[in-house]
Amino acid sequence: MRKHQLIELRKIIEERIGSLTEEVEIATNVKLNPLYIADRKDEIEFVRWTVIIIDSILNRDNQHKQVQLGATKMRLQLGDCIEFENILQNRVQELNLKLKDSNNLRESDVLINEIDTLESILGRLADLKYGNRVRAMEIAEANHDFRRAIQLRKQINKIQDAESEISAQIQN
Repeated sequence: MRKHQLIELRKIIEERIGSLTEEVEIATNVKLNPLYIADRKDEIEFVRWTVIIIDSILNRDNQHKQVQLGATKMRLQLGDCIEFENILQNRVQELNLKLKDSNNLRESDVLINEIDTLESILGRLADLKYGNRVRAMEIAEANHDFRRAIQLRKQINKIQDAESEISAQIQN
């Protein structure tokens, strides 16, 4: 059984936090540009915020999730991922609005960095959700195994259909 994608994403993010923290320590010791160090510290805060969001989604009362009759484990995990994506996408929209209104260069840089960081995390989650199937499909097509490629494409479509259905349920 595959691990929950948000758990996998949290591990990736925690590794990123570790490398950023190390980068800040090194940059501080060699007295690099203070703005560079500030940007790295800001990025640490952005990714820590996403870990808090992931943890809040994962630590929710599991009984609430169990009440949803007929919901498979995969559908519940997809629901968690969709909720996380929605939170990040809403945050990106807020930041884009702030960026349009910003007339301070430093504030704009911070906003752009946060937007880039959040979009990168969203991209990484998409890789976790679809990456293996997409790569396998591309390999099958390259090997002229079109039957396998079609089968994988159907699996991806099935997941995307389930995501659309769950997203509609979340919005209602």
